[in-house]
Amino acid sequence: MSDLDLPKGVTLHRGKIRIAFRPPHEKVQWKRSLGIIATKANIKAAEQMLNSIRRDISLGQFNLADYFPNDPSLKKEQRMLSHMLGKHFLKAKAGLVKGSTIDAYKRHADLIIRAIGDVDVANVDVKAAKHIREAIISSSPSDYTASLRLWIVRVTVRRAVRELDLKTDPFGSFLDTVERKSKALKIGERETDVLNTDEVFTIGESEKIVNACRSENNKRLVTFLFWSGLRPGEAAALRREDVCLPYITVRHTLTQRGKVQTPKTGRERKIYLPSSARLVLERQLQTHDFERVWTTGKGKPYNTATLFSSKHWRKILERAGIMYRRPYMTRHSFASWMLKAGEPESAVANHLGHNDVTMVRKVYGKFIPDSKPVWTLDDPAKIDTLKRSMITTS
Repeated sequence: MSDLDLPKGVTLHRGKIRIAFRPPHEKVQWKRSLGIIATKANIKAAEQMLNSIRRDISLGQFNLADYFPNDPSLKKEQRMLSHMLGKHFLKAKAGLVKGSTIDAYKRHADLIIRAIGDVDVANVDVKAAKHIREAIISSSPSDYTASLRLWIVRVTVRRAVRELDLKTDPFGSFLDTVERKSKALKIGERETDVLNTDEVFTIGESEKIVNACRSENNKRLVTFLFWSGLRPGEAAALRREDVCLPYITVRHTLTQRGKVQTPKTGRERKIYLPSSARLVLERQLQTHDFERVWTTGKGKPYNTATLFSSKHWRKILERAGIMYRRPYMTRHSFASWMLKAGEPESAVANHLGHNDVTMVRKVYGKFIPDSKPVWTLDDPAKIDTLKRSMITTS
């Protein structure tokens, strides 16, 4: 049978069927012999396999081992960091975290490989491990991101050791998280996980921003974001059925890709709204009949978590004469106001949807007023009341 009778990508080599395909990031085609003779049925099977490979390549999920488990190149490929990240981290996390989190992990994995190259982990020595750490840190926008990426590689490598794909962990302590004020960080970069007072809006600034909005719809939305403390995705996903003023129940959030998911902590929460948020929410519900509460400037419900484009938000702040901070800072601003007003840390944590006060103390610690030690029992009136309550009749 001549090559002319064969489908594109299927050829004969020494009397056996061979297929050719080009995996992602490869400049030349890979050719693999199927080890079967050229019969009509075998050629059809080869064509189906080739189509399946091409489909996996287009979807970004091609794995040579799925089609050629005994391929000699796999011994080295299985030691490469890109392969380990896919097998021992991304696949291991699938089903355990949300799809949006997996997407974020994939982006970090791609940026790790872009920063350090595709490393043969089995051949990493001390000098290479130190270089890899420095490259990950220097290519990250913050120490938090650097620590996250180091953690991803650390989990990946240690899981590969447990599953016997690696004999030993060649990194050791080189994948530990970044210390505060690391010299490897870019000059002038500040902590992103601890808020400073100049990073949040004041109440006065929030009022100027609302007044700078040119539509009543945007004025109501910005007021709600400042005085509800909801994440933008949670506000975008808010439905009429979630509203029972003065309370709302935060059941869902919208992702940047328009997927409806449970909130970040994985559970719904019922919150009591301040009067400023209640007022604009009540007015908004009277402006349309959609199920979702908040609408775009064109009068249609939002379908992603982006309530304001960067360009639009920047223009609003410029008109207000306010230094730029991203829209998400409306949530942080509200939390800082609550704490400075003396609201209990536990109440703030519950309102924001945190599991406990740990995150509140870490992120908003500078806004928590210093408490003065005062013993209730030092008040004579209160101690007399307490004594009387303890009197028992025999």
